[in-house]
Parts: sequence; C-alpha cells; structure tokens
Amino acid sequence: MLITSFRPHAIGTVAAMLAAVLATGTATAAPKAPTKKKIAIVGHFVFNAGTSAFDDQHFTPRKFDIRSGGTVTLRNKSRTTDPHTISLVKKSQLPDSFDCEVCGEIFGAHGVNEQTGDIANPVVDVGAAGFDQPGDSMFIPPHGKVSFDVTAPAGTTLHFMCAVHPWMQGRIRVR
Repeated sequence: MLITSFRPHAIGTVAAMLAAVLATGTATAAPKAPTKKKIAIVGHFVFNAGTSAFDDQHFTPRKFDIRSGGTVTLRNKSRTTDPHTISLVKKSQLPDSFDCEVCGEIFGAHGVNEQTGDIANPVVDVGAAGFDQPGDSMFIPPHGKVSFDVTAPAGTTLHFMCAVHPWMQGRIRVR
C-alpha cells in the first residue's frame, strides 16, 4: 500500500533529491588532468665486487596524466652520478631485457661521443616542438633538471624510457 500513501507533493521532493544526486555526481567527476607535473629520477647503485650489482633507479611516478600543452619538470635525484634520458618510444620498443634495440638509435640522435661521453644534442625533437611522438628525447645530466611541454593531442598515450638504464620506463596519458 505504499502507492496509496504516496502523496503528490512527494513527487516534487523525490525529483529535487534526484536532481541533487545527479548534480553531486557531476561535481565529483574525475578531476581534469594537471597542466603541470613534477617527476623525479630516484634510486641508487650498489656494486659488490665478485658478488653482485644492484641498481634500483627509476622514474617516480612512472605513470601519470597531463593535459595537452602541460609542462613536465623532471629532476635527477638519484644517488649516483649517472646521466639519464627521458625518451619517447613506441610501446613495442620498450625493452624487457638489457637487449635494447632502440637505445642505440636514441644515443645516435643525441650525438653521444662514446670516447668522451659528450652529448652533441641534449634535446632531440623529431616533429613539432614539444614531447609529442616517439623519437623525442631529452638528456638529463647527473643531479640535473629539465622541463618540457607535452604537446601530443588529448587521447594520446606516450611511452618513455631511459636509454642509459632501459628498465626505467613509464607512461604519460595526455588528456
């Protein structure tokens, strides 16, 4: 008998409650991706002669979202004197071992002098300005800092890695 006790003014109350719930749902929807993002390279290297080597350097966070046109600032905070790259590659090019076919291409694009370690091209931009496609890469010196604009269109997923340390990998979702 719930229907017979339902009064006409209750319809307006239920409609108002429903509108409030819907408005709240919209207001609490996922926030927009940030226009600025800070990431870091962290970790260290331990070498025990005759027994082992351990290197846990990595990007943190290694997966993040940013708006198209947003700026990423990357600091090398690792406890080593290693240089790094942040290099965009196709997902299929991300290595799953130390056998890194794309790493040679990245070093070549940066103009790495194998004898001296000098870098001729600290920034490699293969297309339009900014990070937007595989082949774009930046060299990060020991304890250095770089910033770059992510110019890929919204909806793009960019995969990145360090050519010096191929296990250092990550993903950027452009919103």
